[in-house]
Amino acid sequence: MEEFKYYLMILAALVVGIFLIRKGVHCLFRIIITVVFLAVLAYSLYKLGYITL
Repeated sequence: MEEFKYYLMILAALVVGIFLIRKGVHCLFRIIITVVFLAVLAYSLYKLGYITL
């Protein structure tokens, strides 16, 4: 019976995860693209000498 509860919780987490991913994938994708763009921009400016650490 303990394994059944475990599998039921896994299934519930999977369903909730899929629901959240479908709702938030567009926003999350946009955030990831923005962070990657800013990282590339910062690295380029660092290599050009405009930013020093």
